[in-house]
Amino acid sequence: MSSEILMVAALGRPFTLGTLYDARQDKLIPGFTLWEDDVLQANTVESRQPSSAFEIIASDSIEDKSSLMDIEASLKASFLGGLVEVGGSAKYLNDSKKFKNQSRVTLQYKATTSFKQLMTNLETKHVEYSEYFQNLEATHVVIGILYGANAFFVFDSAKTESSNVQDIQGSMEAAIKKIPSVEISGKGEVKLTSEDSAISSGFSCKFHGDFFLASNPTTFEDAVKAYQQLPQMMGKENAVPMTVWLVPLVHFYPKATKLMADSSLPILRRVHNTLEEMRQVEMRCNDALEDNIVKRFPQIRKVLNNFKKICNDYKLNLQRTIAKKLLSIRSGEEDESAMLKVSEENRRSPFNIDSLNKWMECKEREINVLRACIDIIEEAKHQNVLSESEMFRELLDPKVKHAVCYVFTSVEDYDPFLNVLKDFSESPKMTVNIKKLQPPPNYYWYISDDIPEIMREKAHHFRNLAKDMNNRCVRFFVASILNPNQEGAGIHYYREGIQIIDAFTKPQIPPVETIQDRRALLWYDCELTLDPDTAHPALTLSEGNKKAVSGKPKPFDNHPERFEHYQQVLCNKGLSGRHYWELEW
Repeated sequence: MSSEILMVAALGRPFTLGTLYDARQDKLIPGFTLWEDDVLQANTVESRQPSSAFEIIASDSIEDKSSLMDIEASLKASFLGGLVEVGGSAKYLNDSKKFKNQSRVTLQYKATTSFKQLMTNLETKHVEYSEYFQNLEATHVVIGILYGANAFFVFDSAKTESSNVQDIQGSMEAAIKKIPSVEISGKGEVKLTSEDSAISSGFSCKFHGDFFLASNPTTFEDAVKAYQQLPQMMGKENAVPMTVWLVPLVHFYPKATKLMADSSLPILRRVHNTLEEMRQVEMRCNDALEDNIVKRFPQIRKVLNNFKKICNDYKLNLQRTIAKKLLSIRSGEEDESAMLKVSEENRRSPFNIDSLNKWMECKEREINVLRACIDIIEEAKHQNVLSESEMFRELLDPKVKHAVCYVFTSVEDYDPFLNVLKDFSESPKMTVNIKKLQPPPNYYWYISDDIPEIMREKAHHFRNLAKDMNNRCVRFFVASILNPNQEGAGIHYYREGIQIIDAFTKPQIPPVETIQDRRALLWYDCELTLDPDTAHPALTLSEGNKKAVSGKPKPFDNHPERFEHYQQVLCNKGLSGRHYWELEW
């Protein structure tokens, strides 16, 4: 009979000896036990099994989490398919990193207290309620339970640059390894070195455990205090089922439902890898959504959110399919090739991991191209990216006579690949040519090397215009307005709200004797701010030191830079190149 025994992790489920269990769906059958209470008590043997251990992992994969909780492959597949609802410390399985560019380290405290088992000489004559078995879905009965408790302290850093993740994670691991030995003063203060204090202040803590704490820890110091209380809290009152041993019900009732088969490890691993890879794509998408550049472009944010939603919907449907196939295989209705088919269908679908990652790479390239241009423009203190309506509201301001706008012309909220994903989700049996899943390379403007380079050149030109111009009548804007006729970006010039040109460059100054309109000198116009410390005593400055009026000399302090012989004054900043201003006399 020992070869027929199943050993499964309890995962916070309320197991008791004699409980019925359906191993096909990995679920408890509530309300029934195989024997009466007096029979159970008379045939239960309990032995002490005290142990404790702690472990640290820096992985967030379901594979490593399952290993940490002693979850075997079949139960893990049931969990991934949504068949198992976990509780207590096992909720740790549902706690995943939000971002790929985020460090996570988990500290586990594990303790066991006792082992209870039923004597194996129980015969069918002791079985109660056998007439109900044919209406139940049970396949096994609980004959052994290992009691104890688990606690998981999950430490997360803030989202960071990808190049810093490993360094931060290494520092976190080093600090967390010290938790069991950190000293706590008589006043309850955690004694940390200045280095550990600086490191630990940068990450948060979440707790998942089978222990009842007065308050869950949220900081490193809280975690130290809580962790060091756990050994004293361990006892029968805090012990819960951790591992359960199950015997086939047919051993006691020949007509009981049987667990016919299960998928092999290689096939289960393929299914698990598919779901894990989709989780990685979701984190990658979350990283992009938190990017400051994406926050300035609602079009990209909309596309990324749509992509994330479509992928999540597909993942949920995939999990439901996995659950159905697990049940049919374990019931003997299908063989494991049915699960292999699920994996193959995913590989041939638009949701295959290569296509999803390739699309994310394209989006990340677009974001980086926009970032390169914004970084150049920001040197001129122009940070906000306006929508079309926002820009025209600014242009209609009566104070704005002239405006120059750097316009991103190819950022849109439509992507044909998302339509492919959506159509497949709605009709999963449709035939798909994988080679034609992605639009042709020339569809995405940012894949080209030429267009991003031209955009950067225009950004440099716009920045120089903005830095050189010092005229209250001229405003500079940055906007995102779709224009299929101008790929990448353009510099647009507006006069009193009307677009004059969409490929603006600073005009050359005409011969002075031919100038008849001030607007011909607009781009060389300069509003001077005069320095009162240099003004000749006969000059009076007014209007914020913008204007100098000649009159009778007045007493001034003897500043070393003040002009004394000629009625002159200097401006605050030195000028270079060609500039234009007006004098009246």
